[in-house]
Amino acid sequence: MPAVVFKLGAEVRCTDGDCGRLRSLVIRPGDDAVTHLVVDPPHGDLPGRVVPLSLVDAGGAGPANGDVPLHCTRTEFEALDPAETTVFPGDEDYENTVGHWEPDTLWPYYAPPGGMLPGAPGTPGDPLAVSQPVTVDSVPDVVPGEEEVYAGDHVHATDGDIGHVLGFVVEADSGQVTSVLLREGHLFGRRTVLIPRSAVAEVNWDGFRLSITKEQVRHLPPADIP
Repeated sequence: MPAVVFKLGAEVRCTDGDCGRLRSLVIRPGDDAVTHLVVDPPHGDLPGRVVPLSLVDAGGAGPANGDVPLHCTRTEFEALDPAETTVFPGDEDYENTVGHWEPDTLWPYYAPPGGMLPGAPGTPGDPLAVSQPVTVDSVPDVVPGEEEVYAGDHVHATDGDIGHVLGFVVEADSGQVTSVLLREGHLFGRRTVLIPRSAVAEVNWDGFRLSITKEQVRHLPPADIP
């Protein structure tokens, strides 16, 4: 079954030109299947868009060039559901939205990268939190019950920190995650490896925890990913 490599931060292309960069993946709990991509437009003048996996051109995606081609035009891309929404003081859900976050702790649930929603100026007790509009992630409303996965989450072997998440490999037909793309090491001597899904023990607030050691990770072959 063909696989698609999603490198977080990769360029995303519509049929008539670039449409942004891959910010995150949306994964369905229970079967670890990617259902949507979240793509930020290139100039930041529009909200990100929630892109169904069915719009990915699986035949044109992969490690050869690292980008993600879509079966849609830029106009069709801009008509997709927005990934952010602005909430204003006085709105019904304002106080419940600002600063609210409940972490998921175990695989296949994925924790967001921080304890607050994007753009939130403070906690509900902060005067700023009840005096100005904030931009929040609307993906949970677009695809309720599913979780976003972001780049940069730490990956921990059984005996210590081993690197951070760079992306994922998924089955093109089902969207199921088969491997985690790991950037191992520090500034010098870095390399990219694929961690089998079976080696991920859990995902919690401080990142991905593996069931294998650093030495076992270092014996994995390097991934041919640009």
